[in-house]
Amino acid sequence: MKRTLAYFWCGFLALALAQIAPFLHGQERCATVLREKKLPVKFKTRGSPQRARWEQVDEVLTGLSKDLRGMPCELKFEEIFRTDKEELYIPLTNNLVRVVPEAILEGLAVFNQSGEHLGEFENRVSYQRAGGLYATDSYTLYYFRYKDTEGEVESSGNHLLLDEYLVLWSDLSERIAINTSGNLPQ
Repeated sequence: MKRTLAYFWCGFLALALAQIAPFLHGQERCATVLREKKLPVKFKTRGSPQRARWEQVDEVLTGLSKDLRGMPCELKFEEIFRTDKEELYIPLTNNLVRVVPEAILEGLAVFNQSGEHLGEFENRVSYQRAGGLYATDSYTLYYFRYKDTEGEVESSGNHLLLDEYLVLWSDLSERIAINTSGNLPQ
């Protein structure tokens, strides 16, 4: 009986380790990518109120999401970016809205470039845009909707989002920026 029970537990542990080994190996690979990219990267800023440069946010998030494709990774914003500013705004760019899990953004306070509170992030919206004159492929772009201070749903519009809409770093820093765990090939 003891031997049977010991075999059962050994088999159970072996199966459990087999299930989590790819995740542990994936986290190790994620850490390697972070080290290679020298993350977290310090925000470059502009304007008043201080806001992160949209170009840097887009470049880092897009590049990192491509580099992590196929790896089970979950990274918080503070693992990707850093700042020494007490109050900093982060632009809601098309790429940020695309890359970040939608549920992470829901309910975040949305501000304009002057730092005026506009409302709360409601949801992401995607749409297709056709290629140029000679391009036949279409591509997907994103914008978002927010609930204004009166409770009405407003749209950021389907124009290119750069840094017209902002969120506070203090509200975003501890939230998940990239989660590739659910996007692994079967």
